[in-house]
Amino acid sequence: MGTVRTILGDIDAKEMGFTMPHEHIRTDPAGGGTKAVGHEGSDHALDDQEKAVEICVAYKQGGGDTLVEATPKTWGRNTPGMVEAAEKSGVHVIACCGVICEEHGMDPKTSELTINDLVDEMIGDITEGMDGTSHKAGWIKCGTAYMQVTANEEKFIRAGARAATKTGVPLHAHTSNGTMGIEICEILQDEKFDMSRMIIAHVDRNPDLWYHREMCKAGVSLIYDGPGKAKYYPDTIRIDILRQLVADGYEDQLMICNDFGRKSYHAPYGGAPGLLWLKDRFVPRLISEGFDPEVVHKFNYENPQRIYTMVDPA
Repeated sequence: MGTVRTILGDIDAKEMGFTMPHEHIRTDPAGGGTKAVGHEGSDHALDDQEKAVEICVAYKQGGGDTLVEATPKTWGRNTPGMVEAAEKSGVHVIACCGVICEEHGMDPKTSELTINDLVDEMIGDITEGMDGTSHKAGWIKCGTAYMQVTANEEKFIRAGARAATKTGVPLHAHTSNGTMGIEICEILQDEKFDMSRMIIAHVDRNPDLWYHREMCKAGVSLIYDGPGKAKYYPDTIRIDILRQLVADGYEDQLMICNDFGRKSYHAPYGGAPGLLWLKDRFVPRLISEGFDPEVVHKFNYENPQRIYTMVDPA
């Protein structure tokens, strides 16, 4: 199939197995942003290395194989921590470069940097190594604010598109409360970016079928990472949208995971339900509600294997 760049080196995409396409192992949001203060900041700080290893070991023992680690440098990327967790657990970890969004904190120098400056940094993380190590990123992250795209966020989207094109890794966007996905697509189309290499996450925070269809029509892949989070709305709603998109023929553009980036989601920190909930509970529910098992298999196997595979640089 092709090569995927993990924190421990390149592997054949077929080795990815069961994949959670947007998760977190180690984070430190102390760098700034509204999520970095008070209870929010404390809960978002996955700051215990032993617990990080424990989370990955349990995931592997439960049948998980790959975690796409969505923590960029501005959210406390911990390269040595990811390396140790991967080595001790046997889980394939795919790390990222880039940024989440301005609300979650950016380097204050971003406003002064050019798009080319950001491109050079991303390419370095992918081809040379992150944070002074030889361990490389396997994808690029960008993101947007709630109901707007700031100037610095647009700069990162454009830089990410150019760096992804030059390195062959995919581009993957955070969306605040699931908004601005269409606007991200429009920026990428202006960049003449290959839309099949784009992933947009958190879209199920905004369960608008028309909106999701428009993004799929543009050619991007979508990540539904809210299953089980009943505080937002019942899973019935996101299941109905997934059912409609599959019926529309977009089954190859859909992925599912949980984005469990808080202590309160992980047993080693005293939380619940943990990374295996999706595999053990939500996936069987989809099948019990009439989804074709072969289609459901795509969500955590074939689709992430295809899109995280590196392509020839342009």
